[in-house]
Amino acid sequence: MLRLKVCATAVCAFVSGLTNLSTANADPNTVMQGPPQRDVLSAVRYALENPKAIPSGMNDFSCKPAAAHPYPVVLVNGTFGNMYMNWSMYSPQLAADGYCVFGLDYGSGSGPISSPFWHQVGSMRSSARELGDFIEVVRGATGAAKVDLVGYSQGGLVPLYYINQLGGADEVDTMIGVAPPSNGIAVYGILPWIASNQGVSAAFDSAIPAVQDVTAGSDFVRETASGGLARPNVRYVTIVSRTDSVVQLGDAHLPDGPNVTNMAIQDQCADYYGDHTTYIYNEIALRLVRNSLDLANAVPLQCRLVLPLVN
Repeated sequence: MLRLKVCATAVCAFVSGLTNLSTANADPNTVMQGPPQRDVLSAVRYALENPKAIPSGMNDFSCKPAAAHPYPVVLVNGTFGNMYMNWSMYSPQLAADGYCVFGLDYGSGSGPISSPFWHQVGSMRSSARELGDFIEVVRGATGAAKVDLVGYSQGGLVPLYYINQLGGADEVDTMIGVAPPSNGIAVYGILPWIASNQGVSAAFDSAIPAVQDVTAGSDFVRETASGGLARPNVRYVTIVSRTDSVVQLGDAHLPDGPNVTNMAIQDQCADYYGDHTTYIYNEIALRLVRNSLDLANAVPLQCRLVLPLVN
């Protein structure tokens, strides 16, 4: 566990250092598809050097879903990182599998955290509305009746609000949460402490409202769960690691039901040791997502020791 936490800290330091990286050679008005990546550090570096890059395979609005995969897949980012940082491994693979793949940056910040790189920091209610608006665009472009959602971290909670409170239950077939804070998170009591201290809470609410919303017991979490966290006409999958230092199994898992599958990666791959930053850059979590999207053609996992962050 020590190694996992050190790695996570190293990523934070790496990202912080790269925020001052010159992007003089990047045209900020040009959207381009960047290359697939196999680790988070490479993805972050490329995104910072190319702030308008999106993952390959993403946001082709001329794409029409094939009969084998009738629903477009919308990838929903985690906190801070943009589409490229989050999905430069998943998007090309899902596109190669034959899906129409889409994604968006949402909840952009203001003030000291405003930049082309950092997103998913705003009010989660507003973020859920942004997601709903984007889904309408995707459905209109593709002609699909519904979409499938794959959300990482915060991207696993915002869709629940959209589904439960904004009418999204009729527009979503499958919701896959990868390390989703479905029930809110405490992070060893840090987030409830912030919420209970007025001055600190006000500072976070001004700069990063999403921190307040994701906190266990917050108004947003309670409102999301109003009427039940899961709706009967949506299929849900949650994927979480027992070695995740941010989102615990109890934070992620939805109430049991015939349309809910809660899984811990270690139940299938006992030697998986990834932390919160690793889900979107390893083959095991990606295979679980691919299997969950296409149950009829699920492929057995190839388990091996998985260490965090880099190949």
